[in-house]
Amino acid sequence: MPIDRRSFLIGVSALSVASFPVFASSASRIVSLDYAAAETLISLGLPPVGVQSADHWNRWVVEPELPGSVANVGQDLAVNLEVIAALKPDLIITTPYTDMLRGRLEPIAPIHMVAVYNQTGTPLKNAYVETENLGRLAGLQGDADAFLTSADAEFEGLKVRLATKKRPPVALVNFMDRRHVRIYGASSLYQNVLDRIGLENAWTRPTNYWGFATVGLEELARFAPQDMHLIAFEPIVDEIKPTLASSPIWRTMPVVQNGNYQVFPAVLTFGMVPSALRFARLITDYLEGLPS
Repeated sequence: MPIDRRSFLIGVSALSVASFPVFASSASRIVSLDYAAAETLISLGLPPVGVQSADHWNRWVVEPELPGSVANVGQDLAVNLEVIAALKPDLIITTPYTDMLRGRLEPIAPIHMVAVYNQTGTPLKNAYVETENLGRLAGLQGDADAFLTSADAEFEGLKVRLATKKRPPVALVNFMDRRHVRIYGASSLYQNVLDRIGLENAWTRPTNYWGFATVGLEELARFAPQDMHLIAFEPIVDEIKPTLASSPIWRTMPVVQNGNYQVFPAVLTFGMVPSALRFARLITDYLEGLPS
């Protein structure tokens, strides 16, 4: 069913006002220490002035495009405080991971922590809430609302497109090395998207807090249903591909022998609504291209 944003807004309104930074006016110069928040701000029409690991954006995010005006403020927890200060931000966005830098960042600008993953196992729903929060902080409430309304419509349209198509169970993985994959299931953004557009995840076994399990190729081969389609996401390290080609376990997996293995372009695994839409489009296009 479409996500009921009214219920989300009720939840957002119930948040303590003290949990939001206080501004004389809306934030317009935002530094994001999180790709997911950055892709959301871009989608709302307000790209951040700086983002962590900007030089790796096209490897992990790709879409939306990162404007050339966005400064690289350093890597993960090794951000450059001088660069951030020079950008004169009026808001810095962190995550539960990068929020450990709060004490060093607070002298520069107010902090807002974006938290999409929690015990609820509903990152897509949480991403809707955080999009509303960012819209509020940036004075873009109308833009956030319009973006989420458009997202609702697109998810529903993709579900309709798939309703009459072949919809085999899909397994979604990132290769960690030549023998192990990270496979996504319950509590992942991918699972939330599959549920939203009416698709079945082949991996129904337990996952961790982040919605994935790390398994060996042997286990992947043992569990795989005969009709499963296996989708791996870029980036895949170059040395993994020839190793797979020579692996007896890999070559004898039915999903490989049947030609039901596909590599997708990179999608931000722990992204927000823009990444959810990107994945939904990619998998819809893929399934529509399968023979009937």
